[in-house]
Amino acid sequence: MPGKFLREDTASQKHHRRMNTALTISRWLVFLLTAVLILVNLFTHVLQVVRYTGDGMEPGLHSGQTLVLQKTANVTEGDIIAFYYNNQVLVRRVICTGGRQIDIEEDGTVLVNSAVLEEPYLTEKSMGQCTISLPFHVQTDEVFVMGDNRAVAMDSRLEEIGPIPVERIIGKVIFKI
Repeated sequence: MPGKFLREDTASQKHHRRMNTALTISRWLVFLLTAVLILVNLFTHVLQVVRYTGDGMEPGLHSGQTLVLQKTANVTEGDIIAFYYNNQVLVRRVICTGGRQIDIEEDGTVLVNSAVLEEPYLTEKSMGQCTISLPFHVQTDEVFVMGDNRAVAMDSRLEEIGPIPVERIIGKVIFKI
């Protein structure tokens, strides 16, 4: 009868292995489902991915680049943001936040509250297209944006775009691909 006990042990071992395999598979499924839920939640409430098109932010951004945004309206001067304009997503740099005054000299030098703005990201200064009256006071719930390629960028210097209300801001760029 020693063979009978061997067969029972073998059957028991097979059953135990099957149970371990099922447990491992179920743990992986729970892990994957949790990861998917976290990613969906992250990209629904915290992050957004947009594709940049145009040449208004050259040379820092190139048309076709993918940008990861942190969804927030809490932006500061120097941040690159995405916002809605005419059912499009535009990407520009925050030059002046609400409650401050902006002025632009003929050579393209930008002044915020009468102080020259240091802009190391520019390769060339330019007045560009400007149809607003300067100096311009930015309201507390708005930001004034400009493209880095000042000669061609359409931005807050144009009356049709103007300052960007905070509620139209999608978020600020935290990563570019």
